[in-house]
Amino acid sequence: MTIEELNEAVETGEIDEVIRVCEARQVKALSALADRICAQKGVRVILLCGGSSAGKTTTAKRLCTQLRVNGAKALHMSTDDYFVGDARNPRRPDGSFDYETIEAVDSARLAQDVKALIAGEGVHLRRFDFVKHEGYDSETETTISADTYIVLEGIHSLNPLLTQDLPEECKFRLFIEPKTQLTVFALTKLPAQDGRLLRRLVRDNQFRKLSPLETFTLWPQVIEGEEKWINPYRKFADAEFDSGLEYELAVLKPYAAGLVELVRRRRPEEKKAYLFTELFEAIRPAHPNIVPGDSILRETIGGSQLEY
Repeated sequence: MTIEELNEAVETGEIDEVIRVCEARQVKALSALADRICAQKGVRVILLCGGSSAGKTTTAKRLCTQLRVNGAKALHMSTDDYFVGDARNPRRPDGSFDYETIEAVDSARLAQDVKALIAGEGVHLRRFDFVKHEGYDSETETTISADTYIVLEGIHSLNPLLTQDLPEECKFRLFIEPKTQLTVFALTKLPAQDGRLLRRLVRDNQFRKLSPLETFTLWPQVIEGEEKWINPYRKFADAEFDSGLEYELAVLKPYAAGLVELVRRRRPEEKKAYLFTELFEAIRPAHPNIVPGDSILRETIGGSQLEY
């Protein structure tokens, strides 16, 4: 879809149908993945990995739903809940926290909990407070039956260190990325990495109390971390899921345009901010109310009917 086609859909009111088609396409893909997983004997753990703001959490929750449609049970877990916290988190040479390294995750505890769950034992799963940057054990004990899938999502989910004690036949590896992007010029599509940056810009501002300048400052470190900790394992994925939505820039504009403009004014050397400013100037906004409550985009803009 081009900018012109998206703008026309917004102007004519056809954007509602565009959104329904985009969302239905993802549901269909997730349904096919659930069918494939359920048909593969021995699978217990679905390792779902993707870069920052790829939509991992929502995808994991929606995949759990599709597995239940097939009559299976599913438990969603996130590696983010196993962050060690700032008191133990490794630092970069400049003294800043390195949140991308696998050492930021208590991988031993995570592996222990997953193994215990599969063995039928009760576990007090970890949770993480992103405001205090501290982890804690949940009060309730979790147990699962032998016919329950564990959907483990996070940037390190494909790293073999997390599941090295589990037999290979019990793992299904899934990589997600927003490949589908708007065509912004001729046949050139917005890079998936730029699409994720725009999502993160809004999410950080909405839910993590980070300014757009902070998000732009952190982004190179995020990409550096992905090159080191995600990309080497992507090739081992059993399947990939496209989490991109062609309509999303029209919905993101009311949230992101002002944030991008702030970066452009405060940091004139930030070329990406100029690109995003020009992009949003060419796009007509769409009201967020038309986005479904379980959409991946709700992970960014809020208002999701899913619990996070």
